[in-house]
Amino acid sequence: MKFANQTIMRVAAVLALTAAATSAFAQNADERRAFGAGYEAGQRDAHGDRGDRGGRGPRWDRVRILEAEYGARGRMCNARRAVQQEVIRNRGAIRVDNSLCGDPARDVPKRLRVVYRCHDTAPGRVVARENETLRLTCRW
Repeated sequence: MKFANQTIMRVAAVLALTAAATSAFAQNADERRAFGAGYEAGQRDAHGDRGDRGGRGPRWDRVRILEAEYGARGRMCNARRAVQQEVIRNRGAIRVDNSLCGDPARDVPKRLRVVYRCHDTAPGRVVARENETLRLTCRW
């Protein structure tokens, strides 16, 4: 009789622990799903998915910088990576200065020349002078 009671108690304990673990696991899965949805919404906000267009704004991470050269008189540097980062971070705006890739031509006014593509459109070409802010335009 003592053995049967111990066995029943052990089975009851295992069932109780299993039920508690299952409930906790389900709760954690729901929390993970909710957190993930919130995280994704924050990422979309940060990248400009929600704007003044009813939730569908520009996706600057979809703009591809094909070429970006900064400098003057044949002394140029490749600013493609820096421009790509600026476009995403500043929603299409690029501050044209030596922070892009250094000063390739000291004491000479420089220009930034950019060739870019918005999703599947034809490439756009723009030029801006040093210390100007260049704003890319795309038809979304």
